[in-house]
This record gives sequence, structure tokens and C-alpha cells, in this order.
Amino acid sequence: MAWWKIHKRDKPGSTGGAVLASAAIITRDQVRSVVGKGQEWQAQGWDFYRTVSELKSGVRWAANGCSRARLYIGRIDPDGSSKPTPVDAEAEDLSPDLVARLLAPLEELAGGQLGQSEMLRRFSVHLDVPGESYLVGFDDPASGERRWLVCSPSEVTSTGGGSTIRVQLPESQSARVELSLDNCTLIRLWRPDDEYAYLPDSPLNGLQDPLRELRGLTAHVLATVDSRLAGAGMGVMSDDVVPAAPQQADGANPVHSDPVTAALIEAMAASLRDRDSASALVPLLLRVPGSVKDKFEWHSFATELDSNLLPLREAAIKRLAIGLDMPPEVLTGLADTNHWNAWIISDDSIKLHLEPKLGLIAEALTDRYFRPAWEALGIPDPENWACWYDTSELRQRPNQAPEAAEAHARGAISDAAYLRVLGFSAEDMPDEDEQRRRLLVQLATTNAQLAPAALEALGVRLPGVEQAAATDAVRAPVEISRVAPAVEAPVRDEPPALPIAASAVLDDGWRMNCLDLAVRRALARAGNWLLSRAGRARRGELSHVPVHQVHMHVSADQADLDGILGDAYREFHASTPGEECLHAAVDLYVRRLLLTGIAHERGLLAGHLAAAGCDRAAA
Repeated sequence: MAWWKIHKRDKPGSTGGAVLASAAIITRDQVRSVVGKGQEWQAQGWDFYRTVSELKSGVRWAANGCSRARLYIGRIDPDGSSKPTPVDAEAEDLSPDLVARLLAPLEELAGGQLGQSEMLRRFSVHLDVPGESYLVGFDDPASGERRWLVCSPSEVTSTGGGSTIRVQLPESQSARVELSLDNCTLIRLWRPDDEYAYLPDSPLNGLQDPLRELRGLTAHVLATVDSRLAGAGMGVMSDDVVPAAPQQADGANPVHSDPVTAALIEAMAASLRDRDSASALVPLLLRVPGSVKDKFEWHSFATELDSNLLPLREAAIKRLAIGLDMPPEVLTGLADTNHWNAWIISDDSIKLHLEPKLGLIAEALTDRYFRPAWEALGIPDPENWACWYDTSELRQRPNQAPEAAEAHARGAISDAAYLRVLGFSAEDMPDEDEQRRRLLVQLATTNAQLAPAALEALGVRLPGVEQAAATDAVRAPVEISRVAPAVEAPVRDEPPALPIAASAVLDDGWRMNCLDLAVRRALARAGNWLLSRAGRARRGELSHVPVHQVHMHVSADQADLDGILGDAYREFHASTPGEECLHAAVDLYVRRLLLTGIAHERGLLAGHLAAAGCDRAAA
């Protein structure tokens, strides 16, 4: 689908103007009044940009920062308290077809992520110099390929009485294309003037005087240096003075009829022809009869560099740095900072200088490009989605490995994010078999209770595994029920003790219900602990998950289990005194669930208790 066809007409009832004060689709009625109507300060801004190196450095600093941002599609937060949530994070709740339709316009725009980086860079330069830019989308008549160009106001002109535009292509000076407004998309994006929002504005609009001052001071320095190298001055000599006899003849065409004048001109011109020539520094030798006093005088017109010149130029650079949309320290340097607050300056520069500009660009693209495309693709409620920017790569510190390791251990970031911080890719991740083997090896070497089962899963068979699994706990009597006391007890509501022959029905009986409740309470306590360590976004994703099943989504570490389950069995132990083997078996079962992320089931619990050998009735 040619996306430019989607943007050609506003909805019925629309005035055809800009919904935003910073973006508009240029129609045939507007092209003659907008396109090519540059202002004088914009032309001067481009002139200063090419001639003042400090200005060019600052503008490119901001442009390079914007180019490192990444555009993405996300769902808008209803309360506006956070950035749009990326589609990738909600892929589980969205159909693959909906995700593909949401991402299709982004994948086409400017040729994908690499082209979008250059697009953001040029947008930034245009907003900082002339204050406006044009996004042109069309099907190339030569190749038939779809192209998106970011053009300055100088590269787009109106032709054909406003029915067509001429676009300067980046290939060469003579490469131009004429496009009908019916067959292309022309989106104007500008930084609105504070008084008249329809006019563009940029920091250079108020920096004409500092820029002119800086350029004038630089020109004065260069002129002074050149004049001193040229040996400015005048020699006054008597008619009796004649030059020394040359080593070679002057030739058929001497430089000057007066040999003294010719020799002086030759000496002064030597430094202009070659700055590195030794003749520029060798004095001119003259011979005079008698005493040289009152025969020769030299008058120098060389201008000494003013001692206030360099401070004046530094002051002009400081005024320029303050006026530009960037941290002044970028131009003036970080001499007054150290490595502790340099990072704060960098972080503030992203928040206060780059992100507002990126927000203007993202909002303009959302309103004038993406939402019309989503409506044409049948996206329900396109106003709930937006194109936004991600500046995480700009904010990354040189070494985030310690913070990433801690966040990964607590389940706050994914494996892929942890690998990105360490400089690895998803291809370096171990597969499921390798992860299972590593987990079993860790269990076998760190937990004596789980070691027999882990070794068996690894293929290492030991004699008497079932008996060894119960050696860490004191064995209880085989039967759950106790011998009834001789004295007849009063009648209560509690279920009677059952003989061993009735153990087949105990799996659904009162004792298994009690053990099931103890396990669920322990898992719920662990789930609350895991949620408290996760971030707000992660807690929101798990809001629908029962708390005793959180361990299936957020993994727990072996080192944290003792703290997690510290008081998890208080009621269980109080209600079953003397059942040390049963207590140990239930705790071991819960720990296995937390480490492996397996859901709790009554059958698994019964099988575990039977293998432990301390509650045959539960089997």
C-alpha cells in the first residue's frame, strides 16, 4: 500500500489546518502560501551555520543525540503518568495480526531503523537552524520504490501554480523531481513561534548579534595574523642606498626599474608565496656609502593583538552557548565539573533539550502519519496508540553490569535486557536443555536435600536414592493417625482417625487439605515477597495472577529462600507438633516449586510425601 495515499484528505468537517501547532499536511490551497516563503533570518542562520564552527558543533551535538533515539509504537497510558507501553511488551495480549498492522507504517517509514536515525538527525538540524522541516513521501518515478525524504525549506519549492512541488534530491545538484500534491505526502513540521504560531522559530532567531560579533572577532584575528606574517610596514631610504650585488643576474625583465624597490618587494612577497620558506625570515641586505645613520628608516604598521580580544571572543561563545537549545557546557567545556556531576549534566541535557524536540517530532508523526495509516488499516481506537521515542541508549552509563546483575536476579529485567547491557546478543543465550542441566548441577552442589533428585535427573544413579532423600529429616511413624487414648474423648467436630487400610481415600481427606493449605500459604508469602522486589510495571503485568502462583512468572534465587520462607510455616508447625519429617518434606517441596517455577498440585505433593517416607497415608 502506498502510504502517501492515506494522508491526502482530512476528515469531513475538518478545516484542513493543523491539528497540532507544530505539524500540518500541506494541501494545494496552502502550498503557495507556505512552501518557499523563507524569512531573512533563516537564510542568515544557514550562513552562520556554515561559517561559525561553534554553532555548527552545537547543532550537530543535538542532532547526533536525537539520531541515537529509537522510535517505537506503544499504547498511551490513560492517566498520562508514564510513557506509552511498547507493543512488544503487550504482544501476549494482542493478536499477531494487530501487532503486524500497528508496526507496518513504522517499518516502512524512512526505510526502517537505520533510515529513521538519519531522519531524526536531519529533523533536529532543521528545527535548530531554519526552525522548520518537510517530510516528503512519494513513489520514485524512476525506480518505483517508495521514498521518504526529510527536506529543508530550501529543498522544496512550489511550481505549477501550487499544484506541484519541486523537490531537490540528495543524489546531486541536478537531481530534482516534480511531484503532484495528489501523488505524494507533504508534511510540514516546525517549531512554532511564541507570538505567531504559524511562523517557524529557532534559537538562531535571537542569536544574530552574538553570531555576528563572534564572526567579526574571528575575522579580526585572522586579518591581524595575516598582516603580521606579511611584514606590514614601510621602508624609507636615501637615494644613496643601493642593493647588494646579487649572486645571479636579474634577467631580461626585472621586477622593477629601481633595483632597491624591486629587492624590497621581492623580500616582502616571499612570505605570502610560501609561509614556510626560509626567505620569509632572512633580512634584506643593503649597502650604503659612508655612515648608515639617517640613510634608512623602517616604519612598522603591524597591529598587535589586543589583550581583550580573546576574552571578548570567549564571552561571545558563552552567549551563543546559553542561547542555543543545548547545555552551555557542551560549547564552554566541563572545566568546572568532575566525573560525579558530569553524568548529571548529561542526563539533564537529555530531559531538557533532546526529549522536548523528540516529543515534537513523535507527536507530529503520530498525528499526521501513523493515525491516518492505522485508520486505513482498520486498527480499532487508533487514538489509543502513538509513536514515541526511547532514549535508553543515550542514558546508559559506561558500566551498568552491577546494577543489571542485581535487577536480573530480582526478576526486574529480562534475560535479553541483561545480555544487552553485558554486550552479548540473544544468540549467546543457552538453550532449554543447557539451562536445565545448569539448574540441576546447581541444585546438586548447593542443596543436600535436592541433590539425589538432581543427580538422578542428570543421569547419575546412586544406590538407595529414596532412602537418602529422607536422611536429612528424622523419620516419623509410618501412619499419620495416632493410637486412640484409653480414656474416651468427648465428641468433637474433627474427623476421626482412619486405619491404614483407608489410606486410599486420604488424598482427598482432611489431612491432605491441611497440607495443601500450608503449601499455598507458603507460596503466597513467597509471591508477595517476589512482587515487592519487582517494579511497578511488572506488578501491573502480574495483577491478574493469583499470589500463590507468582513464582511461576518471577523466579526466586536459592540464596533468598531462607528469608522468603522464614515465618511461612508458623501455623502449620503449631498445628502439627512433633512432625519434623513432615515439616521438612513440605518445606523441601515448596522450595522445589519456587526454584523450578512449577505449579502446585495435590498429586505432586502426595507423591513427594510418599517419596520422603514420612507420611504413607498421604500417598
